[in-house]
Amino acid sequence: MNARAAVAVVTVALLGHAVVLAVWPAAHTLLIDLQVYRAGGQHVVDGIPLYAGGVLLDLPFVYPPFAALVFAPLAWLPFPVLATAWTLLGVGLLAVVVHRCGASGPLLVALVALATWLDPVRTTLYLGQVNIVLLALVAADLFGRPHRLRGVGIGLAAAVKLTPLLFVAYLLVTRRIRAAATALGVFVVAGAVGFLVAPADSVQFWLRGTFASAGRISDVAGPSNTALAGLLARAGLPEVVPSALLALAVLAVAAALHRRGDDLAAGTLVGLGSAAAAPFAWSHHWVWVVPLVVLLARRAVAGERAAAAGLGGVLLVTLAFVTRLPGPAVGPIPATGAVSLAPDAYLALFLVVLGVAARSLRRPAHV
Repeated sequence: MNARAAVAVVTVALLGHAVVLAVWPAAHTLLIDLQVYRAGGQHVVDGIPLYAGGVLLDLPFVYPPFAALVFAPLAWLPFPVLATAWTLLGVGLLAVVVHRCGASGPLLVALVALATWLDPVRTTLYLGQVNIVLLALVAADLFGRPHRLRGVGIGLAAAVKLTPLLFVAYLLVTRRIRAAATALGVFVVAGAVGFLVAPADSVQFWLRGTFASAGRISDVAGPSNTALAGLLARAGLPEVVPSALLALAVLAVAAALHRRGDDLAAGTLVGLGSAAAAPFAWSHHWVWVVPLVVLLARRAVAGERAAAAGLGGVLLVTLAFVTRLPGPAVGPIPATGAVSLAPDAYLALFLVVLGVAARSLRRPAHV
């Protein structure tokens, strides 16, 4: 990709953001999930129970106590300053992730701009969610040049949100035992810190089963649950065993991709699978679509027609479009994607990706 094409992509992306900001200026200063993180951190500092009810209005804190400790410093900044810094951090980490996935130069710039219009990313930025931070932590461990601290990022990400634990299993099945042990060690130490600083909250979360209740997040059978468990719950079917089997299938295909030397495809598949096989997945949990777009874009630029077609399909499903759908009580969500029309759109996309990845194992390794 040349510089002129990259400038065109950036220009269109920025113009789109300008239009949305002009139409819904107040909505983009709310960052309601960031406010929940901030309130959760303040609850720990003030010794108020984390899981007794909502920490902000009726919105609960659904992460482990260690996450609340991490979020506690967010209260040190005035919220307008924090909101701006958090958004800039998110965009900056997007650039880091795209670079770790192998893009550089004009292609990197174009893909970062494009990524801000992928619905999971767009919604993450709008809500002030932590997903991009977790994506960057895991990508730092999996992609790019190996380093001695591999596993630390995955351990920290899992200590904040449990779904990255699937990457520990991925490290184990690919025989990266030291990295898996490091990740588990960091995860356990973080949990111990939580018990030390917030013992009552830690007992409630870990020993009284709060962590195992997907209902603490929202209605598992509701349309907001984009995971396989949501699809099955809406159909009145059991979801635990099928979700576990899906996770095993993901690990099997990812391990085979790793053995062929395709670490980007393998790690991306596990990332998407961590949302698909989770008990509950909001649409913004699917930020692993970013490495998928980078993977396909790099191959498309190299002249692969199948990759170009695949990229078009992924963008068709995941690009945000501007609308004014009913949102939570705190306000409307001014941009969303295909999941607003079909709650299982991302799951369907993932199953296609999983199938294509499995089928690719029959062909010679991609060079």
